Amino acid sequence: MHIQGTFAPEGRSVSEARRFVRGALEGWGAGDLADEAVLAASELVTNAVVHAGTPVRVVLELDAGGLRLEVEDLHPHRTLPLGLEGPPDESEHGRGLLIAATLATSWGVDYTAGAKRIWLRFERAGATVEATATAAAVTGASDGDWRGGAEPAEADVAVVELDAEGAVRSWNHDAVRMFGWRPEDVLGRPWLDLAEPFDGAATTRAGSGVPSWTEPRRQGLCTVRTKGGLPVQAFESRLSGPPGEGAVVLLVPAARRALLEWPESRRRMAAAPERHDPLGLREDALERLGFQAYLDLVVERARDQLGGHAAYLLLVRDLDADYEVSTVSGLDSGIRGSHLEPGTPGTPPVRNPHLPTTLTDVAEGDVPWLAGEEVRSLLVAPVVMEQRVIGALGVTSDRAAGFDDEQAVHLQRLGAAVASAADRARLRTSERERRGWLGFLAEAGVLLGGSLDQEMTMAITGQIVVPRLATWCAVYLDDSRGESVLQQVWHRDEQATGALREALVRSGSQGVAESPDERLGGDVLDLPLTARGRRFGVLTLGRTQQGPLYGEALVVAEAITRRAALAIDNAHVHGELQAVGEALQRGLLPARIPASETFEVGVVYEAAGERALAGGDFYDIFPVGSGRWCFAVGDVCGTGAEAAAVTGLARHTVRALALTGFPVAATLERLNTAILDEGERARFLTLVCGTLEPAGGGRLRLTLVSAGHPPPFVVRRGGLVERVGRPQSLLGVWDDVTFVADEHVLERGDLLVAVTDGVLERREGLRMLGEEGLEADLAQVVGLPAQAVADRIRRLVSGFASTAPADDMAVLAIRVP
Repeated sequence: MHIQGTFAPEGRSVSEARRFVRGALEGWGAGDLADEAVLAASELVTNAVVHAGTPVRVVLELDAGGLRLEVEDLHPHRTLPLGLEGPPDESEHGRGLLIAATLATSWGVDYTAGAKRIWLRFERAGATVEATATAAAVTGASDGDWRGGAEPAEADVAVVELDAEGAVRSWNHDAVRMFGWRPEDVLGRPWLDLAEPFDGAATTRAGSGVPSWTEPRRQGLCTVRTKGGLPVQAFESRLSGPPGEGAVVLLVPAARRALLEWPESRRRMAAAPERHDPLGLREDALERLGFQAYLDLVVERARDQLGGHAAYLLLVRDLDADYEVSTVSGLDSGIRGSHLEPGTPGTPPVRNPHLPTTLTDVAEGDVPWLAGEEVRSLLVAPVVMEQRVIGALGVTSDRAAGFDDEQAVHLQRLGAAVASAADRARLRTSERERRGWLGFLAEAGVLLGGSLDQEMTMAITGQIVVPRLATWCAVYLDDSRGESVLQQVWHRDEQATGALREALVRSGSQGVAESPDERLGGDVLDLPLTARGRRFGVLTLGRTQQGPLYGEALVVAEAITRRAALAIDNAHVHGELQAVGEALQRGLLPARIPASETFEVGVVYEAAGERALAGGDFYDIFPVGSGRWCFAVGDVCGTGAEAAAVTGLARHTVRALALTGFPVAATLERLNTAILDEGERARFLTLVCGTLEPAGGGRLRLTLVSAGHPPPFVVRRGGLVERVGRPQSLLGVWDDVTFVADEHVLERGDLLVAVTDGVLERREGLRMLGEEGLEADLAQVVGLPAQAVADRIRRLVSGFASTAPADDMAVLAIRVP
């Protein structure tokens, strides 16, 4: 069977095409193929009307195996993508092909010089069957009939067209194969000469004189005489044509009656429609199509059954009071995802949301979110699940008073029929969105907690919210006078960031949301940055096209703002503490290394880790008069403020006593007393302290005390490395401590190197640099400047292990030129 129709390139053609396809298939008794075919035709005709803009031809061909659907437009140069692998984009270009790929058994696109034709093939269940006795009928064989005994063959569907008097008008090839009669044998013969009911009872309707089994729409078993003279059993499906035009009879072997039999569910629904799904969908439609395609089909069906110009489905998310436009048919796809407040025209009324609502005469602007959609009347029915309105079905008409009360009741039935699937789809979407937001929040927390730099934290905040929550954002912080000062700006389009900053500056630091610059546009939201009960700034979010934040997205934005506020404040506090620590550390070390005519100095100091505000290691070198210099390298137990306090005490005590003329041993004895006087705040300290003074001939006399500290190294100009100074008691442990100074002479070219434990105790697993490792390296530095030696030791320590150093390091190198 074959039929075709041509439709104009306008919106109403989609609805007309759907009715055309459904009417043809149901008229042919192929209603089991109607759902998929109507949905596919609707999408393909929509694509042709919207994207091609030419007249559209729809062709249907039904055979024994199934249905071929063709949709042809006159724009062959606008090609369509083949082999789609994912969902359609927001413009829905190619969505019809996705439906085809999902529903059809096979499909393709043919291009000619003047047209583009998309074809779909829908195979019918049971199209390939076991053998019949067709061959026997054609050859006149007498051994067997359609009830068994034949070889396998493809199923045939005999198509016999009758005129108004019941005479045979056409006879297809399958009929020739099945019954043996050729067209010239049967054309013009009454059908009743060839077939009769299987039970032989040709009852007559009262007063009509017409056998009841010849009525226009009928299905059942019959007996057909073959050319060989054998009566065979067949299943007949009779379809009426237009009045006075006769009918079409379809016949298959009796054993294959399922190929043509009208579904039992349709007969039951026709007998008692109130007991069955008013959507008329297959029981497995949801399973076969999935939620979104199923809801698309429901909206299409609602539009068809009510003869509407367009239709839509609204759903409510779990945490939102607003309705979201979930599915549309015949409307601009751009409104999908839009949110409507309860009571908005086109949604269930606030007072009686459980009842259908009709707007009989809609003027331009009465339904703002449907502006430009040719809406003259509107019918809305709630979708209710467990006494709760979870959504709404809406159908529009381009005519005033386009719907009556009976249609309102029917739409309410459709809403009830789809409620369970809609609720499952709504909950599934809500759950998916919620999981997505939770993952987003977790990731944001990790990113915000990964930096203690305030500028970086504000920049990370911008990258988190743009573009997921906003088109652009800005961070303002309050200054000492409480005025907001723009700090960071972030835009989805990096090239627009400069213009955005200028616009924000012109808008002023306050009242951004109330009076945004024209260049900003859209919706602007100010969220306060508050941490530890103190508001210290504002996070401004701008959305140019997405509409204002609402529901879960707004909750997420507020949660992100709280996390960002705490991270920014933490970074600010850390920055202040870091600045204090750096200032304290600078105070514990010499501001500069004074120059001496008798020796050169090289120093290195590195605190271990970024978190240490101040290290426990220190060095110092300063003149004490009459050409004499004092130096010290020390290591206080621990790090942080308490260690820094002992460091400061040690450094300034040594300076003060040395400048007043105290010898090195006496200086350290008094320092030991000063540390013990600190009581519980005291920390033990290791220290190497000494003096340098000219000894004639360019030599230097070295007076030295090593109080619990590793003795320094002397590298002689010949390359010999030796340790100088006897180990003595450390400081801050015992009351009675007596120190003895050792004296040595540094010749010209000699090098004195003093280091802390951060150098000697550098480890990699079980390996340790130690004194031997440093000695071996120092043997290679003969002739190097003092600062080059200090830098070489730093590189040695850094490269000894793959991990960062865990202890502070101080190096003091003094070379006699």
